[in-house]
Amino acid sequence: MEARALLELLWLVEPQERRVLLLIGEGEQVSEVARSLGLSLETAFSWLRRGRRRLAAVLKRWRRNR
Repeated sequence: MEARALLELLWLVEPQERRVLLLIGEGEQVSEVARSLGLSLETAFSWLRRGRRRLAAVLKRWRRNR
């Protein structure tokens, strides 16, 4: 998959979840992400988990429609 296509698909993920996914993708730890966004650690993990699920669903639809 091209990086450009992946970035376009990321826009289909909720903004707060996308932000967490991108920061984790840049190599930050969840605790660092939580601190930098002013979130509790539990919220950061929750947004990461939901973001991953949403992105997986988007990718699945994308692959099916190719």
